[in-house]
Amino acid sequence: MKITDFLFGLTISLFFRLSSWLCSVPMWLTLILHFVTGLPLYWFWATLAVWLLVGIIRYCVIVFARWGANSPEMPKENKNPYSHKDK
Repeated sequence: MKITDFLFGLTISLFFRLSSWLCSVPMWLTLILHFVTGLPLYWFWATLAVWLLVGIIRYCVIVFARWGANSPEMPKENKNPYSHKDK
């Protein structure tokens, strides 16, 4: 697998991650609380970082699982004496 394929897939995955607003509710809540109650702004940046990190880790797990599933298995020698055919 080439690194460009990985980065392209990661970009697409993060685009869909950014477009899913339901998952970003904690991030927006911390931003609203910053303006309403004076919550420090680093809480917003921390939730944004965690939100993106979860998306990146999820994508890497999917890539790792696909990478393992694509490895071809070499044919094995039949060692069962009962299924051996005489020629």
